[in-house]
Amino acid sequence: MIFSKRGHIEKKGENKPRKFSGYVRNRSFQKTFIIVSTLIITYLIVLNGAIPVKYKLEVGDRAPRDIFAPRDIENTMLTEENARQAAEQVPVATRDITAAPVEVLNATENFFTAIEETRRGIEKKLADRGISGTGSNYENALRQEQYAAAQSLYNQITGAGITLTEEQVYYLVARVSDDELAGFKKLARKLISEAMKQDITETTLNVSVSEVQAQFQESALPQDLKNIGSVLAKAIMKPNKVIDEEQTKRDREKAYEDAINNSKVIIEQNSKIVSKGEIITEDKYKVLSDLKMIETRSIIDIPFALSVLLVILLLALFLAAYIRFFARHVLKGRNEILLLCLIIILTVFIARVCYEYSTLTIPIFIAPMLISILLDLGLAGVVSTVLAIAVSFITKGDITFFYMSIISGYLSAFLVSRAKHRSRLSLAGALVGLINVLIVASIGIIYNKPLTVIARNSLTVFLNGIICMILTIGMLPIWESTFNIITPLKLLELTDPNHPLLKKMLMEAPGTYHHSLMVGNLAEVACEDIGGNSLLARVGAYFHDVGKLKRPNFFRENQFGDNPHDKMTPNLSTLVITSHAQDGVELAAKYKIPQPVRDIIQQHHGTTMVAYFYHKAKNSEKGDTVKAEDFRYEGPKPKTKEAAVVMLADSVEAAVRAMPDKTEGKMEGLIRKIIKEKLDDGQLDQCELTLKDLDRIARAFMRVLSGLFHERQEYPDVTQLVEKDKDDDAAGVATNIT
Repeated sequence: MIFSKRGHIEKKGENKPRKFSGYVRNRSFQKTFIIVSTLIITYLIVLNGAIPVKYKLEVGDRAPRDIFAPRDIENTMLTEENARQAAEQVPVATRDITAAPVEVLNATENFFTAIEETRRGIEKKLADRGISGTGSNYENALRQEQYAAAQSLYNQITGAGITLTEEQVYYLVARVSDDELAGFKKLARKLISEAMKQDITETTLNVSVSEVQAQFQESALPQDLKNIGSVLAKAIMKPNKVIDEEQTKRDREKAYEDAINNSKVIIEQNSKIVSKGEIITEDKYKVLSDLKMIETRSIIDIPFALSVLLVILLLALFLAAYIRFFARHVLKGRNEILLLCLIIILTVFIARVCYEYSTLTIPIFIAPMLISILLDLGLAGVVSTVLAIAVSFITKGDITFFYMSIISGYLSAFLVSRAKHRSRLSLAGALVGLINVLIVASIGIIYNKPLTVIARNSLTVFLNGIICMILTIGMLPIWESTFNIITPLKLLELTDPNHPLLKKMLMEAPGTYHHSLMVGNLAEVACEDIGGNSLLARVGAYFHDVGKLKRPNFFRENQFGDNPHDKMTPNLSTLVITSHAQDGVELAAKYKIPQPVRDIIQQHHGTTMVAYFYHKAKNSEKGDTVKAEDFRYEGPKPKTKEAAVVMLADSVEAAVRAMPDKTEGKMEGLIRKIIKEKLDDGQLDQCELTLKDLDRIARAFMRVLSGLFHERQEYPDVTQLVEKDKDDDAAGVATNIT
């Protein structure tokens, strides 16, 4: 507890409400609160529309209803299955084993050479032993040599890898005839040679051997030779190709990737995923899961929600960066920020509601139209893009809506940006509708949609453009009055002579009123020549001297008798004269004149010096103590082209009106002199006028003033003409009498 200055005890917490209320009244806090609230509300609306309908299903369940795809989705499992099949169908890659055919043929020759040499060796051994065919022991000796030779051949053949039985070897040595052996040899060479000309790998070797064995079995040879041929083929045939595992892997991976990339199984938007009562297969379940349409334990899909939040934050960052660098005037006022945020929230909310009926009925063009009219053309285009991306979450990525909202959004902002009449706004609505039709029809043709669908969609989006403009025109007065925003339509209303403040000026300060009208003509023409807002300049000129209503008789144009300043000190007169700028701001605020016009009222004199009273003070007895800064307007200096032009037009109109001799040459010299004095005095330092602009302004002033103060023929006095006519008549009568 603490003691207050009044003596009573206060609790430490009592000052906390004051601090809180201070935060609440702080403009920066209010702006931050508005922006953060807008982000939260927009995010919740978008997330609500983006989350798909969920079903409690498992693989093997029956679908409770027809389920349609909210967007294009790939059936990844079916795509992968097709890709695997495509990869499996790719043949293996091989490399030639160049030595294999030669080795097989050599083995064949070696086999038959061994047999032939063994058979010839038997006769030679018998001859060496002196046993001839006529001898009594020839048969026994022959059998002994044949058995011995067969055993030797068996060992030789077995060593070569040919697994014949001893009986088969003995058959080749002792029982087969020379003709049969020759036929066997010829056939073996042919069959094995032809087989080795084909591609044989480890995996196809058995197939090739089986084909040769079958050919042996189909031949006319004795069965024993057929069987030996089969054994021989299996023993000596070998692969002439080796599988290139790496190349095969690369080829199959390429086939898999090609199938994955070019043969995707796509379920198009709004097409049926499963029918009512259909069994949920594993691939259909995967599709529904990918679409986030399967119920999980979590009520909200956290990764999905965070992803949407990230995109919304990035869009907000993009919009904030644009405003920071290209539309800073929007950040100056709380009303402008609140207006922008309300338009964004309203558009997103309407989009969420309309999506339940049709994507193409979403009136997204209201936002760029309103922002272009009420705030800034460039900002309207950027907001249109931001909203198109944000609402695309609600529309589940509808490509037709996205293209239409981007293109027509920008164009609608351009079409209404300089609209000065409600009829032009209506025409803009029709043009937006036609542009929508062109976009929708083009996209429909590109995606081969039926003509009936294209026609129906075209009618919908045409009406969308018309309805957007109707809503814009209907809401415009509400936004203008609620947020005190200036628009071309509002400016036109302010130029109405029946405006209460203008009528008051006409009745109480008629000189100032007519002066303001003339300044308005000068400012409007000059602003048109330099690319400024000519309508704002005219309205600013009409109201720039409205502060003189507080003391109209203290200003020369409203005086019809004595001048009150003759009885006042120069300092007091200066105070009265310079106060009309701030008085005008207060009076304009009372009559709810928009801020840009009030800025012109405050800045139309800048910090210029009241020269007449300054020189009057300098010539007085206390002239040595007079300070120039005491005889200047408070300012600020003009910060816009329009305020600077009104300043120059105000000075030029007053100076030219006071000229005794209004010839074109003298008027132009005076105009350029006044502009140069303002430039030298630094009054134009804070606006965007260039020297070229100042030259154009001078020429524009001359065009207007030359038409007003053109040379007139001097007419003689009417009384003198009457007297002259009487004298002439009298002289004529006298002549006739004479």
